[in-house]
Amino acid sequence: MLFYTHLLLGVAMYLSLGVSGVDMLLIVLLGAILPDIDEGNSKINRWSGFIGKIATSLDRHRGFFHSIWFFAILFLLCLKFWQVKYGWALLMGYGAHLIGDGITPMGVQPLRPLSRFTLRGPFRVGGPAENVIMVVLVVFILTRLF
Repeated sequence: MLFYTHLLLGVAMYLSLGVSGVDMLLIVLLGAILPDIDEGNSKINRWSGFIGKIATSLDRHRGFFHSIWFFAILFLLCLKFWQVKYGWALLMGYGAHLIGDGITPMGVQPLRPLSRFTLRGPFRVGGPAENVIMVVLVVFILTRLF
């Protein structure tokens, strides 16, 4: 999925689960784009500077950073150094990201490296179906807001 689709999925997840607060929304949105830190041309990779370069060098795109293990590490860090609610907000966005990438032909391997099981679907990144998904998400978001 594209950057904006991931953001829309994050907003939809935020609105669906009934949480509130700008802080929670921002953390959900961070979770919705964070897995793409391993893709050299992604916005989050460019914004993160040398951290993005390190992430790109560690594994292929949609590898470790698209697994439940990466999230588990982030979640534990949130529990240790932050607030539990922020860990859950990160999970909401992160889950939305994996769902979005999981419906593309490339898919995701959520248990990588322990399993090569791949969750995948038929919708090509940036294709007509993704545009339809974006429109549906915008309509959903607007109906939740108004």
